Amino acid sequence: MSARDCLVQWDDSYSLGLEQIDAQHKVLFEIINHLWSAIVRRAKGAEMQKILDELEHYSVTHFSAEEAFMQSEGFAGLEAHRRQHAQFVARIRAAREDLRQGKEISLDLLHFLSDWLAKHIQAEDRAYAADYRQGRPLGSVLGRFFAQFRRL
Repeated sequence: MSARDCLVQWDDSYSLGLEQIDAQHKVLFEIINHLWSAIVRRAKGAEMQKILDELEHYSVTHFSAEEAFMQSEGFAGLEAHRRQHAQFVARIRAAREDLRQGKEISLDLLHFLSDWLAKHIQAEDRAYAADYRQGRPLGSVLGRFFAQFRRL
């Protein structure tokens, strides 16, 4: 997909320095751009439904991993972070239901998804990454797993 076809494009400013999490964020960007491309092409409902299903599934999987990591590290902002994740997933679920009822995917949804993801990574995710980098003791197997990605 060319940069021209992208709604939101990954660049190093989004990198948290946690390789696995950054890789997952890149996939979220790709799925949102796939949804954008489908809308531009005026894809039919079944294709749109499949993309929204993928976006919801991948978001839930990614958010679960992120939350497990934050919990293992004792991140103080975990509950607020969980609520933000739930808001993102709820918006996707609402769009899936709208699509089932014959409504089209709105550009408002795409702007919400792309803006939310970019801002969430830049502010909220950066906060737990910074907390992690402060070198607090690792409290779990998952924490030790992610320790290999710490950049000093």
